[in-house]
Amino acid sequence: MKSTILRSGVALACALGLAACGGGSGDLYLQGSVQGITKDGLVLQNNGGHDTAVVSPYTSFTFGDRISTDDEFNITVKDKPSNVASCDVRNGHSHANYYTIAQVVVVCTIKTHNLTVKINGLTTPGLVLVNGADRVPVDANATSAKMAPVYEDAGYGIAVLTQPQGQTCTVSGGDTPTGNGSGFMHDKDLADNVVVTCN
Repeated sequence: MKSTILRSGVALACALGLAACGGGSGDLYLQGSVQGITKDGLVLQNNGGHDTAVVSPYTSFTFGDRISTDDEFNITVKDKPSNVASCDVRNGHSHANYYTIAQVVVVCTIKTHNLTVKINGLTTPGLVLVNGADRVPVDANATSAKMAPVYEDAGYGIAVLTQPQGQTCTVSGGDTPTGNGSGFMHDKDLADNVVVTCN
C-alpha cells in the first residue's frame, strides 16, 4: 500500500514538474490573427512543416497540431494569394506559452494598380470625378485623369461628382455589361478602360 502511494506521489510530482518546466503536455494550439487577406492562397508553416491554409473569413489561423508549453515555434509564409505583394509575420518566432501564442500576427499587403480615366471633349473647368472616397478634380482640356491606385481584385466605380461649367459629362466603359464605368481591378494597370465624354 505504501509503495503504491509512493509511486503515485512520484508520478504526480513528475507531471507537475513537466508542466512547470514546459515539457510535452501538448496543451496549446498555435494560432494568431491575419490582416490584409481577401482570398484563398495564404499557407503558413511552423518550423518548416505542419502547413496550415488560411481560409475565409481570412482573419485568423490555427495549426492543427497542438504544441507543448515552451516548445519553440517559427511561423513562416509558404505561399501567398496571387493578389498579395508580401506578408510579414510578427512575433512568429518564440517559445510557446499562453502569452506568446496570442501575440502572433500575419500582416499582408495587397497589390495596387493605377486607374487612369480617358477624357473626351472637356473644354471647361469644374469637372470632379469620384471613385468611392477618391475625388479627383480635372482641369479644362484634360485628356485623362489619374485616380488613386486600386487594390487588385477590388471593385471600382467611376462617376461624375461635379459637372464642368456649361458642359455635361457621362461615364462609359469598365468591366460590367452595363458599361457604366465600374468593374474590378485586374493584375495590371488600367488605362482608357473607363471613358468620360463631355458635351
